[in-house]
Amino acid sequence: MSYVVAVAAPIGGGKTSFVTAIAKRLNDATTIHYDHYEKITEEPAHNLLQWLKNGANFNDFTIPNLSDDLEKLKRGESIVDPLTNTEIPSKKYIIFEMPLGKEHKDTAKYIDLLIWIEIPLDIALARKLKEFTGLFLTEYKQEIQKDRIMWLDTYLDNYLQVIGKVLHMQKKKVSANADIILDGQSDFETMLQHATEEILNRIPE
Repeated sequence: MSYVVAVAAPIGGGKTSFVTAIAKRLNDATTIHYDHYEKITEEPAHNLLQWLKNGANFNDFTIPNLSDDLEKLKRGESIVDPLTNTEIPSKKYIIFEMPLGKEHKDTAKYIDLLIWIEIPLDIALARKLKEFTGLFLTEYKQEIQKDRIMWLDTYLDNYLQVIGKVLHMQKKKVSANADIILDGQSDFETMLQHATEEILNRIPE
């Protein structure tokens, strides 16, 4: 039997690295990523602002094929990642990178455990900006650097207008239904050890 362990965190909370690492630690595990399915980030910022004004219902987000693929994995069937076009085999533990946690009803019914990585939003933002600037510094062409700075300026403008508000809403709603809460400011190995112990204790052999 397969079990879905979802991992949620704000942008910059380290969920992608954590999902990869916990899957390796558990051994009999595979990973599936919400970001490979969603189209929400392609929407203009004013659409998200309107979504907030309308009550911020995460079920308004349409995520094609994601719930169907989770169901197949739980049944023991392999799926194909829509972004990388690579096969994702079904294993005992399905580590699901899912920032919406259990707030999205179409996928929540497949989640057996939800992990929330707790981290102050200012630290999460600083980590994300450091990631961006690290990537920018590897590019030495002046015209590319200018484009990257313009992109970062737009990102920060969107963060101030809407992304920050969405992250506050995510933290309030998603963390409230978490089964396991990790301290995102602790060292990575401590987080992995804590999560591994909790998962093995809560999911039957």
